[in-house]
Amino acid sequence: MKKKLISIIINCYNGEKYLLKTLKSIINQKYNNYEVIFVDNCSTDSSAKIYKKIKDKRFKYFKTKKKINLNNGRNFALNKCKGHFITFLDTDDWWNPNFLISRSRFFNSPSEYGFCFSNCYHYFENKKKYKFFTKEKLPSGFILNNLLKFYFVKLGTIIIKRKIISFIKFNSNYNIIGDYDFVIRTSKKYKAMSFQDALVNIRIHNNNFSHTNRRMFYLEFKEWLKNQNFDEIYFKKNKFILFQKLEYLRLVYLLIHNKKINLIYDILKIKSILPKLKLLIIYFVPNFIIKFKQKYF
Repeated sequence: MKKKLISIIINCYNGEKYLLKTLKSIINQKYNNYEVIFVDNCSTDSSAKIYKKIKDKRFKYFKTKKKINLNNGRNFALNKCKGHFITFLDTDDWWNPNFLISRSRFFNSPSEYGFCFSNCYHYFENKKKYKFFTKEKLPSGFILNNLLKFYFVKLGTIIIKRKIISFIKFNSNYNIIGDYDFVIRTSKKYKAMSFQDALVNIRIHNNNFSHTNRRMFYLEFKEWLKNQNFDEIYFKKNKFILFQKLEYLRLVYLLIHNKKINLIYDILKIKSILPKLKLLIIYFVPNFIIKFKQKYF
């Protein structure tokens, strides 16, 4: 039986620093029936030059007419895909050679399964250390309730069936939480198949977009919550958790950029122990250290 075609989407804006490692991790895949949809979002560095050195018909190059946000870029790429399945890889992340071939069970799964995902490693660049994203067993099936409690799906671990993605797509109003919104909406309609292995490496470094745009992260999540229907059973059950997450994002931003004495009272109101401890650390550690270390929070 012929292997099914997988479309691998790479959205790139000035990704030259890590791009070659990302591309080599695709070339080294043991599953070889794929196409790479590389979207150059008007990069001003040598990203295009690095990519075009790969002489392989599976590697396809597209350039946007002007710089667009990440989720517009993802939708642009989706329109170029021909694969039965679609997956995403950022320019600072990379896969283990077995990543694609290890998902054969999902490739032959029933129609109610819309996507699969897995655990991953976080690679902390400054410390040169790897850490499991989660030690908890990842659930399969309808996972919406689990996701609203704790979001455990990383986009770089996802493979999704192309036939369901055409009417879901990414919300281009978001710059940071687009993948979160995308996975939540998908999980409302389709089952997910989980894999416990960690064959994906996600690089954590000083320039991660969500870390350098804390205020945007908070405002987008706040807007996202306004648009949810809390009469739906799982949103109703997890309403408190979701608004506690919003408060956590607000406090992280204020503590790093506008620390005031009265924030200690807001921190103490946080019910969950671990987020409260992280916020207290940020509060009591000097700002210049926090700005250097904020990626770990």
